[in-house]
Amino acid sequence: MSARRSHATRAVGVLALGALVLSACGSATVDPDAGSPGEEAAAGAAGRSQVVGAGMVMQSTPGAAPELCMGPVLTSYPPQCGGPTLAGAFSWDDVEAETQGEVRWTNGYYYGVGHYDKASDTFTLTRPLSVTPPEGLEQPTDEPLDFPQLCDDPFRGGDPGFSDPDLAKQEMFQQRLQSLEGYIGSWVSDGRSLFNVVVTGDPEAAHASLREVWAGALCVEQREGPTEADLLAAQGALNDVYQDLGILSSGPDVMSGRLDVQVVLADEATLERVHELVAPWLTPEQVRVTGTFQPLPE
Repeated sequence: MSARRSHATRAVGVLALGALVLSACGSATVDPDAGSPGEEAAAGAAGRSQVVGAGMVMQSTPGAAPELCMGPVLTSYPPQCGGPTLAGAFSWDDVEAETQGEVRWTNGYYYGVGHYDKASDTFTLTRPLSVTPPEGLEQPTDEPLDFPQLCDDPFRGGDPGFSDPDLAKQEMFQQRLQSLEGYIGSWVSDGRSLFNVVVTGDPEAAHASLREVWAGALCVEQREGPTEADLLAAQGALNDVYQDLGILSSGPDVMSGRLDVQVVLADEATLERVHELVAPWLTPEQVRVTGTFQPLPE
């Protein structure tokens, strides 16, 4: 984890089957199945003169410029976050803020409308911040997480009475997963210990290998797609340049077999660079880039 500024953190980590508190209330997504980065650049904020961003406002010291937090928020007191510097029509009189020591911030989220300059990382507001989204702005909806059970008989070759009170067997199981040929990912479908494993290789061979260390509920399925090693290697390549590209977060999506990347601005240059960096491991269809700024509805 690297500090964006002295008080702000942009975290780029593995977000598979987990969640960070993200301050962005909306985003523009580039559909990896819809076309090339150049063709989809208009879907991001770069194609419009004004954009919409949302988040909490943070000021680290009285002399520092306020920022609109658009990445992960560390829930300390005071909270820690960062984003583009606010300029133009910004006033603390327009928001409800809290102060602790020299730090000033809003606990609420605000919508801003204005011009974003990527080079200076500055969001120049053309109107005051508001708790109400601009008219016509599409609000994203969170898709419910689904962790399906992949087989009808999860105790095939196992023991229905199996228990692992100290989780020692589960630790061995997790270690064995990494040795599987073509390991893509895994999840628990019962909230406890019914493991579902996806591989590109022989599922029966993977099942037999896992049964050597795990007698509990287990399903193994074969799918085509990038392996966990490929996804993590691609993510690592992006981690090296996350600040230059304005990357807020990234992580493998086991269910879809793709790498999800959230950036401040999904302009053509950013999209092309992301695809260039991950090309040794992933195709464009295996990467979804989401821009936090959205075009202002006409």
